[in-house]
Amino acid sequence: MSRLPDLEGLAIFAKVAESHSFARAAAELKLSKATVSKAVSRIEARLRARLINRTSRRFALTDAGRQLAVRAAHILAEGEAAEDAAVAQATAPRGLVRLAVPMSFGLLHVAPQLPEFLAIFPEVSIDLHLSDAMVDIIGEGFDAAIRTAVLPALVARRLCEIPRYLVGSPSYLNKYGRPKHPLHLAQHRCLTHTVTTEVWHLPRAPNPRACSRRVRYA
Repeated sequence: MSRLPDLEGLAIFAKVAESHSFARAAAELKLSKATVSKAVSRIEARLRARLINRTSRRFALTDAGRQLAVRAAHILAEGEAAEDAAVAQATAPRGLVRLAVPMSFGLLHVAPQLPEFLAIFPEVSIDLHLSDAMVDIIGEGFDAAIRTAVLPALVARRLCEIPRYLVGSPSYLNKYGRPKHPLHLAQHRCLTHTVTTEVWHLPRAPNPRACSRRVRYA
């Protein structure tokens, strides 16, 4: 016997046992009578036991059939309940959503939206993880994440454009000089966001050859 039970066959058998009729069970399940009969025969072959004594006029569960019918009815009821719960979940969202968001973006754009969102969906709870550190979305159990970078390994949807700026403090510029061209960045001590690679793309640079330059990090 395989490890996975024949749940479909057990559910069909439960309906047959409940209605005491292959024809009525087939009508309720919207299946052909032949499909219902084959499912019951499949369960009998799998269990190596006769479950129903049937003739053209009589229908009776065997002792093995009566015992299995009780458990099969539970399987059918649980399956129906699971589907009903899933449909209800899709219709009216509920449950806990774990969301990872960069600190500044989360404080400026996500957190202010939460009161209105939770008022519209009162059965949803948000576990908001605010951090600029890289997280293992799957491994750490997050349902979704907002990232300010290109992440080709994930299924993603663009929410908005995020402008980037090159800035320097007056004390740094006084000490190391002000760069006059993107090429000069290679000689500077640069800090970047954790999700940014060591290549900076400068599409508006005067010299097209200087659009991508490697820079040293402090």
